Amino acid sequence: MRKEYDFSNAKRANFRNLPPFDQIDRHTKVRITIFIDNDILKFFKARAAKRGKAPYQTQINQALREYMEGSPPPGKGALVADDKLISRLAERIAEYSGAKRKKRARKSKS
Repeated sequence: MRKEYDFSNAKRANFRNLPPFDQIDRHTKVRITIFIDNDILKFFKARAAKRGKAPYQTQINQALREYMEGSPPPGKGALVADDKLISRLAERIAEYSGAKRKKRARKSKS
């Protein structure tokens, strides 16, 4: 370690450019390894090769964000909005309630 450091060319940090705290995740990039189909990769790389287009990784990120924002969050309303599930649950509850009533009626007659 040096005894002295030269900070004469240092720049003061500008914290005004930081995103709001609730949007930190949206602006934080994370390095991962992912396997995707080769045709998908070729598609995005071909689009990125055109002049003025965003890099392919940015385009993939944008496509995923569009999908994510257009879909309900997992576990929040996805099953509740499924009409088939709701009708099947209603049938099962009716069957269960009817069977329970019959069982009580048999017990009370005994």
